[in-house]
Amino acid sequence: MSYDFDLFVIGGGSGGIATARRAAEYGAKVGLAENNRLGGTCVNVGCIPKKLMVYTSHFPAQFQESQGYGWSSVKSTLDWSKMITAVNQETQRLNGIYQRMLDNSNVELYRDYGKLLDPHTIEVGNTKVTADKILIAVGGHPVRPNIPGIENTIISDDMFTLAEQPKRLVIWGGGYIGVEFACIYARFGFRCYSNYSSR
Repeated sequence: MSYDFDLFVIGGGSGGIATARRAAEYGAKVGLAENNRLGGTCVNVGCIPKKLMVYTSHFPAQFQESQGYGWSSVKSTLDWSKMITAVNQETQRLNGIYQRMLDNSNVELYRDYGKLLDPHTIEVGNTKVTADKILIAVGGHPVRPNIPGIENTIISDDMFTLAEQPKRLVIWGGGYIGVEFACIYARFGFRCYSNYSSR
């Protein structure tokens, strides 16, 4: 049977893009569906922007520690808007690199959700395509529990787009993401509270 693609990847994160490019380099005709920014969690709302914020959060302590080695005291303030803009500019730069990598590998990119209809058919927006092999590489996302007051919360993804610098922060969850954000924001001088349940 003839298909539109040898391989179709649903999800444009690091794993989906790497698979698509590698298959294309071996001569396969490859399509990829991604409705959001390329690069997935790590590039856009995880490892990379978080590490930039970690790096930024270390400066106040370094300014203070330097005085023990003869440096004069430094009075500096954080321009929150400039920091958030710089972090997001870096993720945008990386999005562009992923786009060029797909283009250079001749992977056909569909900017929409991919929905599996049967073992060889994917609906992408208003288009249906077929593929011999289909890889589902959609990753995950934070979920808000259905409890009263949840509409007043934000998810970890939103930490990189806060327009204003918060003065107080309650972090619900003691996993590594919650702990990292608590440490980052505490170093920024915010009052941080953590709520953790082992359930």
